[in-house]
Amino acid sequence: MLIKFYTHTLLKKQIMTLLNKIRFLFLFSFLLMASAAFGQKKITVKGTVVDARTNEPLAFVSIFFKGTSIGTDTDLDGKYELTTEWGTETLGASYLGYDDQYIVINPDDKNQRVNFALAETVSETITVTVTGKKKKYDPKGPAVQLFEKVIDAAPNNRPKKYDYFEYDKYEKVQFDLNNISKKFKNKRALKPFRFIFDYADTSNFTGKTALPIYIREAASKVYYRKKPEAQKEFREGIKITNIEGLVSDDAFNVITDVLYRDIDIYEDQILVFDKPFPSPLAGAIAKASYRYYIIDTMEMNGHDVIRLDFTTKQNNTEPVFNGSLYVKNDSTYAVVKADLTVPKDINLNFVNDLQMTQEFRQDGDVWILEKDVIAVDFSPLKTGLGMIANRSVLYENHLANVKRENNKYEGSKKVVDADDVFKRSDEFWTEARLEELTDKELGVYQMIDTLQKVPAFKRITNVIALLFSGYQPVGPVDIGPIAAFYSFNPVEGLRLRFGGQTNLNFSKKIQLEGYGAYGFEDEEWKYAGAMKYSFRDDFMSNPQHYIRVAYQHDTKFVGSQLRFVQEDNFLLSFKRGVNDRMLFLDRYSAEYGLEFKNNLSFKVGFDKLRQEALGSLNFKTGDDDVTPAKYLYSSEFNAEVRFAPNEQFIQGRNYRTPIFNKYPVLTLNYNYGVDGLGGDYEYHKVQLHAFKRFYLSIFGNMRIEAEAGRIFADKLPYFFLKFPRANQSYIYRTGAFNMMNFMEFANDKWASVIMEHFFEGFFLNKVPLIKRLKLREVISFKAVYGGLDDKNNPDKNADLIQFIKKESNNQPITYSLEDKPYMEASAGLYNIFKFGRVDFVQRLNYLDNPDVPELFGVKGLGVRVKVSVTF
Repeated sequence: MLIKFYTHTLLKKQIMTLLNKIRFLFLFSFLLMASAAFGQKKITVKGTVVDARTNEPLAFVSIFFKGTSIGTDTDLDGKYELTTEWGTETLGASYLGYDDQYIVINPDDKNQRVNFALAETVSETITVTVTGKKKKYDPKGPAVQLFEKVIDAAPNNRPKKYDYFEYDKYEKVQFDLNNISKKFKNKRALKPFRFIFDYADTSNFTGKTALPIYIREAASKVYYRKKPEAQKEFREGIKITNIEGLVSDDAFNVITDVLYRDIDIYEDQILVFDKPFPSPLAGAIAKASYRYYIIDTMEMNGHDVIRLDFTTKQNNTEPVFNGSLYVKNDSTYAVVKADLTVPKDINLNFVNDLQMTQEFRQDGDVWILEKDVIAVDFSPLKTGLGMIANRSVLYENHLANVKRENNKYEGSKKVVDADDVFKRSDEFWTEARLEELTDKELGVYQMIDTLQKVPAFKRITNVIALLFSGYQPVGPVDIGPIAAFYSFNPVEGLRLRFGGQTNLNFSKKIQLEGYGAYGFEDEEWKYAGAMKYSFRDDFMSNPQHYIRVAYQHDTKFVGSQLRFVQEDNFLLSFKRGVNDRMLFLDRYSAEYGLEFKNNLSFKVGFDKLRQEALGSLNFKTGDDDVTPAKYLYSSEFNAEVRFAPNEQFIQGRNYRTPIFNKYPVLTLNYNYGVDGLGGDYEYHKVQLHAFKRFYLSIFGNMRIEAEAGRIFADKLPYFFLKFPRANQSYIYRTGAFNMMNFMEFANDKWASVIMEHFFEGFFLNKVPLIKRLKLREVISFKAVYGGLDDKNNPDKNADLIQFIKKESNNQPITYSLEDKPYMEASAGLYNIFKFGRVDFVQRLNYLDNPDVPELFGVKGLGVRVKVSVTF
């Protein structure tokens, strides 16, 4: 478990890693106190499904017990096997293009065979008789024509045709523990928690006994404007059952928002667990992804409708839906209802079943979304303990063409939470709920409050909190991070560290932190301390407004730029190549930060720095008669402006882990080095960084990171220049050059781009047998181009500190990028056993530089690994 934590800490930048680990560790914490569904005798039903006319086996037919969500699909040979404790007396078979068939079984027979012979539906029969061959799908048939008419009529049926539109929104998200055995419930260790079983209920989704453990309610008002188009949601209240000390209300709220995004079936793609699925109404993309069948006409909610079914056009492992659209049988072609589910064999981790339903009603001359429901049955393994997640959204009080004040529409932030959003009264919720909670649901709030008072449960949450954060609470102080307690490097040798920081029990406004470390090789003590004062209610509140002062006396690898992890993390001790070039820093710093609700933030600060060369590093000039400097002194003012519209992030103790969405992130930095105030060098450094993620439907998603900068200076030591972010560990790092060495390139002007594309199994899903492994493909390309002015180039100025050279052949280890950009590319697989990633990384040029890694006799080739848990 300790190694798992280290890996998690090292990779916490990856949003979905943190997101999924929080969710599943939260699940496992409750597994220690869950109840069992009242068991029945297991029965096993197996058989085959064939075409009634041709006797050919039918693959991917849905087999299910009538009145439940318990079922399976046939394999490529038309065979199935279904084992359950919750079967009914009627077994059904359903397949698009065929009539459903139901067969009554004997529920007391533990093992029985039931075969189906399905007859083709005649709904789409045309005046052509086909003999001896199965009817082929007609891409221009009546079903596709109906689909096209729905698309053409959509602009007139959607409320977005109005200039202004608004409505009330009430959302309820509930997580229930599922598949809990009676034997587990009766374990002696769970005796202190057995009172929670009084809150168990039967799930409408699975028909099994489920224990609610988490509920989030949100009451909002949504405003839409057509020109210029804008939509904003104002959340007036959020109510959460949460575990104190485990995950904050803000963090769990963000997790829920990311897992359950609003769905619009008329958009080109639908995000499910942050994965893009083509919508069945996505125009040309939908035509390429789905087959459509007219199944029947019927009455629904007082309207004559046509049932239009759709299924994947390729195979059941693709990120696509199966389901039905119920289209009004008149010239409006309005969608009255939409049912969506995912194929059983889809390349989607942990999800056993998923169902989505959207219901629409007519309001004037448009059709408005009235109810939106999604239910998910997921678990770490195919069988055993799991979780049921339900999200239902109700929409009421629709109002069209009423213009509100501009602040209801303008601004970059799409969802705005009220200042007291988590502090609404019971009277508020009684009025805001568009449907009442059941007695069981209301009782969950009381259950969680009672549970947190049980000492044994507090011990469990403390252990889980330690795994998440790496800190162990001891009264008003949290000891950690444990990942940095032990590390090693060639200069310091074995390095031991101990430290911590105060928590909110010490002070809500002030946070103190510090550590001490000792290297057994260099026999030097290192230490640091900091104080942060918050102008908000507490120092963990967002958006933040603070001032922070710090002092550090410690070592640093030159060229190693880490974002979300300590440099002395244990796993970072394992490095390739030469890594004995370090600096000993004495740093005094002060920083003022101010963040706004629209995700615009400002930082200004001051750093005073003394640097000493360690290991094989030195400060020699080109003049042998000049004694090398022992220290480099600098004083620097810095400023940062960052704009991340609609950014979502998980607030950690020391870092905020961003959850990247479709919106860009822009950061502008300016640094001014002062010749004075204890500093010896004057310079100006300007840097612009941009990040953007692109969702490309069935083709996966791409992330692009670009940066450009310039340093204006005269004879500046190259330690103050720009070193591209290199990585000498064996862990793959997205934002770094994985085959570049520390200090390999120094520049005073540069531009870089990093592109990474995740195909989500687009190719491997089509390969027989291999697709069963659910592997996914990823490729990347990274490049940086730059240069070095003559006045800052040590090779052209003997009075400057010279680039370090190898002692063996006097070859320099640091270069500029004057001639050509540095480039590297990679191709890899991820989702290996649902968590592993392996990349083959090839350095494309500068292969004659020293210490270039080599693999299988290929210079510049390397293998990098990573742990990343995603859906």
